Amino acid sequence: MSTQEAPVSKVLNLPERQDAEGSWHMVLKDVCGWCGCGYLVAEDDHDLVWEPGRHHDKQCSDDACECHTRPRVGKRHDEW
Repeated sequence: MSTQEAPVSKVLNLPERQDAEGSWHMVLKDVCGWCGCGYLVAEDDHDLVWEPGRHHDKQCSDDACECHTRPRVGKRHDEW
């Protein structure tokens, strides 16, 4: 009788962050489609974001970037 191993989940080793309401989520790195600045999104809900606020990423294509001006800690895109 052969035993088959269960497939390993691709989210097994993702970091976790707490959202604004206190729930924990595994997070993925993402980039802004407008300028290229990086931020984190919840793996289970891509509308929940974490970003550091006023910063300028090396990948940012806009020297006067103002899209990421205040910190967001586990808040939805529509709560900006």
